[in-house]
Amino acid sequence: MAKEIQHELTFLPDESVIKRAEKVGYGKPISTSNNDLYLTNMALIHVKKSIFGKIKEVIRYPLSDIRRSNDTVEVKLGRPDNVTYTLDVYFDYGIESFKLTWEQDVQDWIADITETITGIKVERKSDDGFEELIAMAQSANAMIKDVKKTFGIKSDVVKGCKCPDCGAPVSGLEGETVQCPYCGNFVTLETD
Repeated sequence: MAKEIQHELTFLPDESVIKRAEKVGYGKPISTSNNDLYLTNMALIHVKKSIFGKIKEVIRYPLSDIRRSNDTVEVKLGRPDNVTYTLDVYFDYGIESFKLTWEQDVQDWIADITETITGIKVERKSDDGFEELIAMAQSANAMIKDVKKTFGIKSDVVKGCKCPDCGAPVSGLEGETVQCPYCGNFVTLETD
């Protein structure tokens, strides 16, 4: 079955919307970005709009028409001009390309289409990169501590704890041994 063209947006009785994107570009080269893209449990729906937002055309691409190769759904990230990101959907009759703003948006659409067609959950990459950034910062912090320790440079991090003998507050530089002002006990302020 090929794509179906309509002039209004309607959904089938058992059809439910899974995802929607606005201001989507279309084609190669990319045309205006005034389109909507829907993913339903049955189809990919491209809504072409005029510059005033009126629906000009609705194109339904049945999910069953998307090509598969070795149990892989052929929906890919495209970069036609090394600036924009496209969702490239492969059909037997050709490729349909939809321009989205961010690479992560395309990756999310690829995962959602694949999950909808196969019913298998797709492992997704983090879209913010914070985990990697935190890991890099922790690694850098550990290296700085090692360098300071190697060259005998004292920490400039202030630490505090309670005296294990009397419970009074004790503070000083990280790694330093200080004397409790109340009971005279010596306390080493631990490093992280």
